[in-house]
Amino acid sequence: MFCFGLAVAIGLGAMGLSPRVFCAQNAGTGTSALARSEVYPNSVDGLRRLLTDMVSATKNDDKSKLWAMITGLEVPSYESWFPQMFGAEAGGKLAAMYGRSVKTSGIQFGLLCEELSKGHGEFSIQKVDATKTSTPPTSPLDAYRVEWKKTDSSPGPDAQTVGVFYFVDGSFRLDGSFHEIRILSSSGNRGPVMPAKLINRVQPIYPDTARKMGLQGTVAINVIIHKDGTVTVENVGAGNPLLAPAALAAVQQWKYEPATVGGEPAECETKLLVTFALAK
Repeated sequence: MFCFGLAVAIGLGAMGLSPRVFCAQNAGTGTSALARSEVYPNSVDGLRRLLTDMVSATKNDDKSKLWAMITGLEVPSYESWFPQMFGAEAGGKLAAMYGRSVKTSGIQFGLLCEELSKGHGEFSIQKVDATKTSTPPTSPLDAYRVEWKKTDSSPGPDAQTVGVFYFVDGSFRLDGSFHEIRILSSSGNRGPVMPAKLINRVQPIYPDTARKMGLQGTVAINVIIHKDGTVTVENVGAGNPLLAPAALAAVQQWKYEPATVGGEPAECETKLLVTFALAK
């Protein structure tokens, strides 16, 4: 719902992401009761503690707890909540967008937790004045924007957007309906920011070993999309190591119409998802 500075929020499909995403691991049998066994107050510290606990669950390989917590981030009864909060017309559109992305964003958030658990960093959390956003709510709404800032020298972006969170019905909820890119260089231009557009997607070759083992899943790759539309890989953020090389080989051949700022090409940093799914 929100766009900040020279970062632009775009639909997942615009980046060439598959609308059907499969997780390589079973989400487990956790329930929302497990996710709510801890109370996280409506504050910056409360949200930081929630996110820290999610990363800790990932480090401890506690899949049931992690996926129960991710499920707990979903906006309850979103079909009615968005129209009530943002008005019938705008809220209806936002609800439809949220509904299309909610499952994909949950898997993507799980991959992000996996990525963050491998390195060292800290959450930077900002309380957002929702009334000053492009789609202001019609009722009071507590909203937070979260970034992860790396504190070590590991490969990958120095900072990543974690997401925008609302506090709804006593819990934090993730608005994962947008995928954000970060403008790195724009020659000092100002004006409307347009995201890069995928124009040539090379499909990954399914690794024989992974196919024989029945492995499916999604690989998250941090990349830079240059002004000429070529892609440079920064690192593999998360995903099965048997699938990652094939994902890398494919992404390095992708071609984009570059992002633009004020109509001029700009270099940007983003995260791409490559999905491997076996035919049924």
